Amino acid sequence: MGGTGSSRRRRRLVRLLAPAVVVLYVIMIPLNSVVETDHVEIFPFFKWRLFAYVPDWQTHEYALIVEAIDGQAVDGTYYLIPNDSVRDWKALRVAAAACNTGVDCDDTVAEVIHPLIRRDLGDSSVDFRIVRARIDLRDVQDHVNELNEGEIAATDLFRPIEELGRWNTSGS
Repeated sequence: MGGTGSSRRRRRLVRLLAPAVVVLYVIMIPLNSVVETDHVEIFPFFKWRLFAYVPDWQTHEYALIVEAIDGQAVDGTYYLIPNDSVRDWKALRVAAAACNTGVDCDDTVAEVIHPLIRRDLGDSSVDFRIVRARIDLRDVQDHVNELNEGEIAATDLFRPIEELGRWNTSGS
C-alpha cells in the first residue's frame, strides 16, 4: 500500500511540476531583455549564449626559460616548458600559482620544478626563470601552417610580460 500512495504522489507532482516549469520558462524568456544587463546569462532561462562567445584574442601562458647550465649562458631563448608533456604544463601552473599568491613560492618551485629540470638536464646547476607570456590568438591563426610544418615553434609567438622569479637548481 505504501508504494501505491507514493507513486500516486509522484505522478501528481510530475503532472503539476512539468507544466509549471514550461510556463515559468515561457514567462522568463520575454523578461530577458528587461532583466539581462551586460550580457549576463542566467542558465537555462535566458538566451543560449553558452557556446556563442568568441574567446578573448589575448591570452596568457606560463613558460620556464633556462638561462644557464653550469654557469654557461644558453644561446637564444631555451624554453624547457612549454613542451609536449601535459604533466610538465600542470606542474608549471602549480608553481606559477604559488608564486602569484606569494605562498611558498620557492618551496613549490623546488618541489615541483627542480625534478623536471633534473629529469631533462641532469644534475647540472641550472639557472632558470618562470615568466608569464602573452599570446595573441590572431598571431597563432596567421601562423598555423608554419606551426604545423615546424618552421616556427609556439614559443616564437610568446611575448613575456612578467617575470615571476629566477632560481637555480643548486638552491641559490
